[in-house]
Amino acid sequence: MKRLLPMLFAMLLIGCSAQGAHLIYIPESTPTATPLFTPTPPPEPLPIIVDSVTGMGFLTDENGIPILNETTHYYDYYISFSQMRVFEENGETLIDAVITNDYPKKLSGGLQVMFLNDGVKYGYAELHTAAGDLVLLPGENRVYGDVLTEVDVQMMEYAIEVSVPFVPEQ
Repeated sequence: MKRLLPMLFAMLLIGCSAQGAHLIYIPESTPTATPLFTPTPPPEPLPIIVDSVTGMGFLTDENGIPILNETTHYYDYYISFSQMRVFEENGETLIDAVITNDYPKKLSGGLQVMFLNDGVKYGYAELHTAAGDLVLLPGENRVYGDVLTEVDVQMMEYAIEVSVPFVPEQ
């Protein structure tokens, strides 16, 4: 009971204390400041004027590659050489090679192999297939040529040049 009496007394003091509300005053709203100058709008970008394109568009082949040079287009993009050899037989100089045509159709045209030494042309050969002309089927094609020369050209540098532009056959 001795312990209960002080607790009761403490509760009585806390319960009888004065409770008061404190008001917090909010300041009045301040007026919006008016600018001393009028801001200038940002500059508008200048319009870009492009002249209209005139003339012909690009011609493209069946694979969609633009034809920039009609003379060498199919040679540059679709024809490759392998197994080229130059040899002499029965007093004649001959050349044979395998040409790969990566175009989906036949290509017909003409190729000339020139044999050079220090920039001087010592011989040349027109390439042809067994049928006599240069018609390249899709895939690998064996080609031949008779080298017109009066000297041994087997170890000379050579250059391959398009003599008749290649065109696809229908």
